[in-house]
Amino acid sequence: KYTDCQVAIQISSNPGNERNLSNLTIIMVVPRNVLGETLTTQPAGGFYDASKRSVIWCVPQLGAGEKFHLHSRLKLEKSVSTYGESPIFPIMVKCQSLYTHLSGIVVECQDEPKGFPANVDTQVGKRFCVTHRER
Repeated sequence: KYTDCQVAIQISSNPGNERNLSNLTIIMVVPRNVLGETLTTQPAGGFYDASKRSVIWCVPQLGAGEKFHLHSRLKLEKSVSTYGESPIFPIMVKCQSLYTHLSGIVVECQDEPKGFPANVDTQVGKRFCVTHRER
């Protein structure tokens, strides 16, 4: 018998943004002790890339103040449920934006009843590319 593992993510755009966030890419690395091919997502649209052991969601745009919720369910290998090893799912979010506020990131984590305890460890990096165009 396999045990299900669930990961839920919410991405929110700052309501003060003057423009939409565009080309959002959400990448979640699937650990070795999780069966990536058992992936189901809600909403549909996330796909498992076996060569990168990652789940990838692409969101064309997110307007000011909008939220994008996603939920994924995968099965753990038998050894994980037997030995109680908690899987770790690193997540990276990339997007493009003009005239938007990069105010911060808030991460919350909740335990799933009858599941593995959940913890969050964050490492936040911001990378900027400034482009100048002459008129």
